[in-house]
Amino acid sequence: MNNITLSGKCRPIKPRSPLFEGLVELGRVTAGIPLEAIEDRKRNELLSLLTAPGRYALQVSDDSMCEAGIIQGDILVVQSQQQARNGDIVVALIDNEQVTLKRIRYRSGNRIQLLADSPDLGDLILADSRVIIQGKVIGQIRQYR
Repeated sequence: MNNITLSGKCRPIKPRSPLFEGLVELGRVTAGIPLEAIEDRKRNELLSLLTAPGRYALQVSDDSMCEAGIIQGDILVVQSQQQARNGDIVVALIDNEQVTLKRIRYRSGNRIQLLADSPDLGDLILADSRVIIQGKVIGQIRQYR
């Protein structure tokens, strides 16, 4: 992991192979109008999604990104990278001390806005020199109990 600084409850989580070995994709399902059930058995590439070079996992410790569909307990798959586009959800290091998960928006005057997708939290607007992008969220895993 390059430049990954984590604090508090957030820590890297390594996927355990037995959980994903043998996971077979059986086909597709719609959440809208029902469609004909046709089995289309093939090998799922979930394990490669999680273990490709430069990827790591983080467990979400709060609901500050709930409007983006990310809630406490979710495991996010992050691609380690230092660039992002407007609207990407990123892991951002602020002042080399604090790490946060936010949606990024570039502003004029060398400023970056970090948006929380929650009505309970305000956005952060910082000089771009204070923010280091450590990765971009590319996937999400949620376990239902």
